[in-house]
Amino acid sequence: MVEVLSGVISGIVSGMGMGGGTILILILSLFLGLDQHVAQATNLVFFIPTSITSIIVNTKNKMIKWKIGIPVAIFRSDRCTDRCKRCCEHGGK
Repeated sequence: MVEVLSGVISGIVSGMGMGGGTILILILSLFLGLDQHVAQATNLVFFIPTSITSIIVNTKNKMIKWKIGIPVAIFRSDRCTDRCKRCCEHGGK
């Protein structure tokens, strides 16, 4: 029952544009006793299909500016990869 309630609460908060994943991670880690990494991974599993659906719907409605979005996505992913490498080189700090 707690699992269903946590899904409903995070869905409502997400629908209001506040980021239901934050609520979901809190509920999973604090109330259900999951390790934080497991809670975050669970959040990502829910995030991926939602993102794909949003991309499909917004592409059909011609609301995505691909000429801007693709270069930004590539540039940001490079920066994230560089930061991860630097972080790992310094022992995660």
